[in-house]
Amino acid sequence: MEEKNWEEIVHKLKKEISDLAEYVDKTRRGVDDVAMTVKVGAETIPDTSDRIKSVTDGLEDAANRIMGILEGAMREQDRIQGLLAVLKDWAAALPEKDGREGLGIIDVLESMTGKTKENMMDIFTSLSFHDLSGQQLRKIMKSIAEVESRILALGLSFGIEVDKDEEKEDLLNKLQGSSESLDQDVVDRILKELGA
Repeated sequence: MEEKNWEEIVHKLKKEISDLAEYVDKTRRGVDDVAMTVKVGAETIPDTSDRIKSVTDGLEDAANRIMGILEGAMREQDRIQGLLAVLKDWAAALPEKDGREGLGIIDVLESMTGKTKENMMDIFTSLSFHDLSGQQLRKIMKSIAEVESRILALGLSFGIEVDKDEEKEDLLNKLQGSSESLDQDVVDRILKELGA
């Protein structure tokens, strides 16, 4: 009976070792998949973050220029309306026929300047919605920076080598909870380690 027990134990051990080997192989393949995901993320996320920042900066600059132009144009509209008021007083003092013609032309000009000023106010309103879009883009950039930070931390945890003067723990501490963009030199060094 003892020999039968040993055969049964050996059979169970072989089965357990086989199951364990299969589990280790699955885990290794999973780690390879994660490593590939980290590499792909590390290649694309910084580029995406840079592009969104570039777009946001460009939109903000354009909005500021447009606002400046509009403010100047609205000041000119106010001056035009002041001059039209002076012309209206002058036209009222003219003989009846000439005065009526002059007042009619002035009324048309006042209507046109009023409509132009109204259009400019609509543009200002649209630009304030544009500012809200910029705020949303900044939130997205913050989220991307957080994802970038986590991917880089994941890369570090998978054994990316770091310089001797900066220990892995210090770098992980910098990455943890970081919602701001990381120092570009740190990001570049880690991406180089990832093979990106």
